[in-house]
Amino acid sequence: MQENDNEKPKKEKNLLDDILANAISSTKKYEETNAGLETKKCKGCGAARPDDTDLQYCDFCGGQFY
Repeated sequence: MQENDNEKPKKEKNLLDDILANAISSTKKYEETNAGLETKKCKGCGAARPDDTDLQYCDFCGGQFY
């Protein structure tokens, strides 16, 4: 009877180890990437605006870029 009690926690531990190993192996790995968008910063409010546009005034505060 005591042999059955000793085997049960061992089986549960093996099952948990299998579940965790599967979760770790199937988890997606993400890498840090750069979006590649060049921006310029408004001197008035600090809003980021696309660098490749011909904006003369900030859309947020109305401050002049040039």
